[in-house]
Amino acid sequence: MGKVIACVNEKGGVAKTTTIKNLSIGVAMKGYKVLVIDLDPSAGLTRSLDLLPPGVEGSICGVLRFCIECEDIPEGFGIVHNVEGIDAITSSRELHDYESKLAAAYRREDMLRRYISTIKDKYDFIFLDCPAGLGIFVDNALFAADDIIIPTEANFLDIEAMQNLFAKINMVRKQNGTGCKPAVSGIVFTSVRLSTRNNRLLMEKLRQDYKTANIFKAYIPLNSKIPESDLAKESIFAYEKNCTAALNYMNLVDEFLEMETEEVVTD
Repeated sequence: MGKVIACVNEKGGVAKTTTIKNLSIGVAMKGYKVLVIDLDPSAGLTRSLDLLPPGVEGSICGVLRFCIECEDIPEGFGIVHNVEGIDAITSSRELHDYESKLAAAYRREDMLRRYISTIKDKYDFIFLDCPAGLGIFVDNALFAADDIIIPTEANFLDIEAMQNLFAKINMVRKQNGTGCKPAVSGIVFTSVRLSTRNNRLLMEKLRQDYKTANIFKAYIPLNSKIPESDLAKESIFAYEKNCTAALNYMNLVDEFLEMETEEVVTD
């Protein structure tokens, strides 16, 4: 049975999409079966993976339409394969139209979870790329997720914004009856410049303020190769596997998988 990991932060511009792209491909490089789902109407993950959505009906929009109308979803519907070894469900700008449709639907926050339950056993990991904010798509991701990963930059406004996210997580835990899911798999620092005193101080502040949340030892540096790889529509590993950013992302992959292995052993 696969594990569902949502990548969430209320604040935009913290490298959610870049992190989920490189983490998911890095995990697939280790031999795991991986699916990513683009839940962002901007379709950044879809475009950065060079996956043109096969029409609105073949994207996450089509999946949600089936769910809203309580129809069975054909096996394999909307799932496309990326050349770097992962499966994906793409997004499109038309996803904006589904905010109001979801808001009016019965058990609206549970749509994505019900769909994922039908494909979960086909994958080791299912990663959800979420839009900024804490709207209906993020609600669906949190109700579907077993764990969440929170990318954040080491600056004051990003750290302050996480308070709203943790409040939302606690609300979802109460509403879904588990009291513990989704768990916070970890917080990962992105666009880090350790040469600046401000970055170092704020990273330490976050470690102090969120002692009960895991903060990944691996961090992602500010590095020009990362946006270049997005422009090339490749993972950082395919673009330049020996650059600092690629090595740091692989450290994150290794740390993530080590945590998952320890969790399985503990269970």
